[in-house]
Amino acid sequence: MTRALQHAEILAQVWREVCRHLDIEESAGGLLRILQERLPIDWLLVRRWDLERARLETVATAGEADWLLSLPARTSVPSPRQEELLAWAARGSVQGWTSREATGLGRLVLPEGVPGAVLAGPLVDGENLVGVLALGGSLEAWRPLVQALLEPFTSALENDLRLHELARLREAAEQDRAALLTRLARQDVSEAIVGAGTGLYQVMQRVDQVAPTDAPVLILGETGAGKEVVARAIHSRSRRARGPFLRVNCGAIPTELVDSELFGHEKGSFTGAIAQRKGWFERADGGTLFLDEVAELPPAAQVRLLRVLQDGSVQRVGGQDTHKVDVRIVAATHRDMAAMVRQGSFRQDLWYRISVFPMNLPALRQRRADIPALAAHFADRAGQRLFGRSLTVRAEDVERLVSYDWPGNVRELAAVIERAAILGNGHSLEVGPALGGAVGGPAPATPPTGDEREGIEAALARCHGRIEGPFGAARALGVNPHTLRSRMRRLGIEWSHYRQGLA
Repeated sequence: MTRALQHAEILAQVWREVCRHLDIEESAGGLLRILQERLPIDWLLVRRWDLERARLETVATAGEADWLLSLPARTSVPSPRQEELLAWAARGSVQGWTSREATGLGRLVLPEGVPGAVLAGPLVDGENLVGVLALGGSLEAWRPLVQALLEPFTSALENDLRLHELARLREAAEQDRAALLTRLARQDVSEAIVGAGTGLYQVMQRVDQVAPTDAPVLILGETGAGKEVVARAIHSRSRRARGPFLRVNCGAIPTELVDSELFGHEKGSFTGAIAQRKGWFERADGGTLFLDEVAELPPAAQVRLLRVLQDGSVQRVGGQDTHKVDVRIVAATHRDMAAMVRQGSFRQDLWYRISVFPMNLPALRQRRADIPALAAHFADRAGQRLFGRSLTVRAEDVERLVSYDWPGNVRELAAVIERAAILGNGHSLEVGPALGGAVGGPAPATPPTGDEREGIEAALARCHGRIEGPFGAARALGVNPHTLRSRMRRLGIEWSHYRQGLA
């Protein structure tokens, strides 16, 4: 058999082994055995180049080489052995190296006392370094084959990176689901909605009307009123119920990352983009994407969102190809979007697209009949979760809860009940202390006065726009932070205007 045919056979066996496993650690041993059948090789080492942290990370080793075990798994300061291992490309400086310089192999001399020699080469995907392959043994005569091995080992490392990215996304999704259940005080997202037959009766009727269609829905309501619960109800009653339901808080995404988060990015499209990433639209394909606080999207993102809604396709940041997506949009906001359109801060054409079927979600104070059932629901959940036993709300406490104004809506009620359970040490609900300043009766619901506006603005100016905490405006005014936010929304006061004095 000629040397060329022998090389081709070895490469074919290596490629088959690479394709059998996604985890590079699982394939490392098999790859070494294949190579040892034909080559004088003792061990192999694969290290991943972490661009964000500017460091190497060992991802796979195989073979009897005790000195390999002494290499730190992760380090940003190369040891002498690691400096030798990188000498083929580093040119004395890892930061100064570019993938264009890494076209060949380097022969390294091992530290004193370590037998054999090393051939090392870069694992490069396009223009980006993804890792390093090092092979120990007498391989000088096999340089062309070792050079050819860089390609399948690059694929093996790329497969491993994608596998771990999927595992990370799955773990994040499970954590989001657990956090959602905790936030909603539920054991399962499919539980019945409290108040569906009373205060939310009309809302649920509209949910049943629109759910079977694919029409975009815009849910309008105050913060904490339960907009996400209604959005999930729309999804669970739709033909997309078996598909994903993904929630994106548009107000929590940094402006410079909005496009990348919503529409994805290609590898190398910007600093830190070390791998291709699907955006929220592609991940929600076949399901529902809940755009919470959609009014917070910056103008540039509004343009791209409009394009997605018009033609059902996305283009990743740094990419040229378009990707078709089948996603239903449910959006929500607590802002007056009609006023934002008139002021020019939100696109009118996008407003028409997302508000095909608007729904107004009443605040908790507008459906006080639901408060006893909600309180009982949250008491049972808080008791079970915190202390392993159910708790009940006393009749006199129900009257207190019903008379309170609930500026924080259902979210505030859940927090108050949980606080009451903790104050009662799991034996009872101490609702009075949990309500704090509202124990004596409901929060004032009278129209705001000029003095009230001046007082809030003065407090915000003194506190540099800070609302909560020991140095916040709520503490200075002696009110609950949720109550202060509610009043600020009613008066049209923006806390951000008072942050200008901060560094």
